[in-house]
Amino acid sequence: MNTAAQGGGAANLFMMLIFAGLFIFILMSGHSQKKREQQRQAKITALQKGDQVILQGGIIGSVVGFKDHTLEVKIAEGVKITVLKSSILDTISNGSNQKGGAN
Repeated sequence: MNTAAQGGGAANLFMMLIFAGLFIFILMSGHSQKKREQQRQAKITALQKGDQVILQGGIIGSVVGFKDHTLEVKIAEGVKITVLKSSILDTISNGSNQKGGAN
């Protein structure tokens, strides 16, 4: 009976190691997600008129106006939309060329 008890202890140790590894993985992935969100918020805060932004849904436009929680974005000649700042996925720097843009 002594060997059966030792086998159960090894299984418990193995399960504890798996849970500890999973816990560490969750902590690390949460940290990297928080860091990415802070970088995105910094980009949004630094926006200026004329900067190009990528909105949810893949819409690309230029910032033409600001309000507290919204932006006015020009998406085509004569077409401006008001969007929440939280709907901005990324920014496009003015110096870089877009890949896959219309010819």
